[in-house]
Amino acid sequence: MRKIIVVCLLLLPLGVYAQRQTEYNRRGDEAMGKKDYRDAKMWYEEGVTYCNLYSIDQLTKIWKVDETMHLSMRTAMAKCLNCLNELALENDTVAMNRLIVFYAEGVGTAKSESSARYWKNQLEQARQSYATARPAVRAEKEKMNFFIGYHYSPIAPFGIQIGGFNSKLGWYLRLRSDFSFQNESGRVRYFKNEETNEEKIVLEGVQFEFARDAGEHKSNAAMMGSVGMMVKTFSNVYLSVGVGYWQRDLLRKFDSLDDGENKISEFWVKDIDKSKKGVLVDVDAVLIAGKRFYGTAGCSVLNFKNVYPNVGIGVYF
Repeated sequence: MRKIIVVCLLLLPLGVYAQRQTEYNRRGDEAMGKKDYRDAKMWYEEGVTYCNLYSIDQLTKIWKVDETMHLSMRTAMAKCLNCLNELALENDTVAMNRLIVFYAEGVGTAKSESSARYWKNQLEQARQSYATARPAVRAEKEKMNFFIGYHYSPIAPFGIQIGGFNSKLGWYLRLRSDFSFQNESGRVRYFKNEETNEEKIVLEGVQFEFARDAGEHKSNAAMMGSVGMMVKTFSNVYLSVGVGYWQRDLLRKFDSLDDGENKISEFWVKDIDKSKKGVLVDVDAVLIAGKRFYGTAGCSVLNFKNVYPNVGIGVYF
């Protein structure tokens, strides 16, 4: 249980990172408090990349308060205007109100009474439409985004993950391996006499006169596969839980000897007592970052006993 708690704490940085998209507004507000408008503009410009209305409002304040900033703010305000137009075309009444101010007062653009009047009319029509709108018949089925990416685990570092998600739910398929394939010549089992404490090694499927343990061990092609479900927990972050199967074989190297204990050949055998397989449970947090990328972090529990961290990164479309 202690291992599970320690490893799952790895999710905490991911949760903090999920707040990064609002970090620019906080830093911008700090600069505004100091009346450092140039620094504030830099932070709020990052918010305009995501068409954040709060960032747009704060840039509008700077435009009105400090006329000396107008020249350096032309590009930022043009982006604000583009964002507001895009949102207004989707009947966003808040964006329509901002456009009226932009055109009526010449914020970031030339004054235009005709444009201001146009958006006032559009705003009034939108309000009337909302007031008299009939109940929606049935919303169209929401489009699902698909993703693919690389996934890492210490015991199976080469992994691929595919899946899909919408605004509420998602799914994934995850396959991992270490690709350390090694041909085995047979299988080995240990027998221990509890009274004499004597160990015996029995090899199966191998032709030899005598055998000696060469002391080399190797994990043979650890493999993990799971499928899971994703549920959106808060902005841009999903919690995912999956189940699957895993196995990891332990190979031991032996030398084949003749009667004079001279080495004839060497071979690898599977230790069937120490090779493991069983149930795999994955618990992860998935962060949707920006417009094309995602990242995951979490832990894999093997046979409800051993816990390993895992991380992943990829793109969605």
